[in-house]
Amino acid sequence: MTDNKRRLLIIPAIALGIVIFMLMSGGKQGAPREEQGEQATPVRFITTQLSEVVPMALGNGSVTPTRVWSAISQVQGRVVELPSQFRAGMVIQKEQMLLRIDDTDYQLALAQAKAAIQATEAQLRQLASQQNNLNVSLKIEQEVFDSANKEWQRLKQLAKQGTVSKSQLDAQERTYLAQKQQLQNIKNSLELLPSDRSVLQAQLAQQHALLEQAQLNLQRTILKAPFNARLAEVNVELDQYIRVGEVLAVLDDMDQAEVEAQFPLEHFAQLVQPIDIKAMMAKGEMPGPHMLKLKSRVQLNSNGGVISWDANFARTDAAIDPQTRTVGAVVTVDDPYANAMPPLRPPLVKGMYVSVLLEGSVHAEQIAIPRQALHGDQVYVINADKRLERRKVTLFLRQPGFVTVASGIAAGEQVVISDLIPAVDGMLLQPVEDQEVATLLNASLAGGMGE
Repeated sequence: MTDNKRRLLIIPAIALGIVIFMLMSGGKQGAPREEQGEQATPVRFITTQLSEVVPMALGNGSVTPTRVWSAISQVQGRVVELPSQFRAGMVIQKEQMLLRIDDTDYQLALAQAKAAIQATEAQLRQLASQQNNLNVSLKIEQEVFDSANKEWQRLKQLAKQGTVSKSQLDAQERTYLAQKQQLQNIKNSLELLPSDRSVLQAQLAQQHALLEQAQLNLQRTILKAPFNARLAEVNVELDQYIRVGEVLAVLDDMDQAEVEAQFPLEHFAQLVQPIDIKAMMAKGEMPGPHMLKLKSRVQLNSNGGVISWDANFARTDAAIDPQTRTVGAVVTVDDPYANAMPPLRPPLVKGMYVSVLLEGSVHAEQIAIPRQALHGDQVYVINADKRLERRKVTLFLRQPGFVTVASGIAAGEQVVISDLIPAVDGMLLQPVEDQEVATLLNASLAGGMGE
């Protein structure tokens, strides 16, 4: 049998199958369809309300001591005393001796200065005695001169009458002139005394300065800590000969630490109320950190949680970083080693990387929503018919966990905090209020530091 004949035999079988299928399906009717109603989408929401908002900003920075003191040698000599605890990392109390330099040369210089002063004072006393003697001699010589002058004048009258010889008159004149010269010599000596006294007094002043320098050098042979400190660097050993100007040690202040943290400019600007600096200066008031009225806290994230220190806002940097568009703010922490219990609570030490939390002034009657409720510049609102309305809003504050709305929604409205994909205007919703998110939001609004 050929292939064509086989194909002709298959066709009648296919046609028979089609006829049987049509007969079997023709007697049945299709299953009835149910019309389904509109489905409501479950969503979570919070109800907006007017609240007081405390704006915050979070920055990061490293701890540095407020004061760093370099112990620089002001005298030279051999180190003859060095406490065993004078090592980097050790704690030094205020006025505790750091080291002592051999003071033999400075004791000698002090003795020489005292001896020179005594000698000059003796010369001044001698000069005063000389002045007294000259004054007495001047009085006596003045009387002798007056007597010689009278006798010379008498003899001149007698010589005119021819009763006294010329030789007698000449002898008296020589006596008169000699006495006059003696009187003038005493006067000249008295006139020189003030200049001699001035020279000695200047010499005495110079010697007193040398004495003070010797005393100061003697004091400088002993170095003491100017404040409670931790030794950051030690560059000296016992018996070492040191020279003037050498840095012997570096001490970090333990009484106060500071942190310079960087804050995004827009975040920091939200902390500050408008200030008319020109008007303040016109009143004689100088602008300063106090007018910003910022509260601050230093925080350290550790495995056991967050460790915090109360801080004081000190100042801001003079300029904004043009690269990062951040502003540097400096806060200080008093007694950074207080209540330290390592490893549970470490002290606030140099180089520690920490966070700084700043709080600004209170903003009243603000509508705040969680950041998760914001979709670009829109907020999803549930209307009275439980349908979705997409609202365009204008923001006032942008905070890490929430934003405040200046316009677009009102207090008492229900704002969706769930993700809706897709979000279609007018879609039917099944709202459920989320009390947990509302509680967290209210806690964030109040700030983190209190009064």
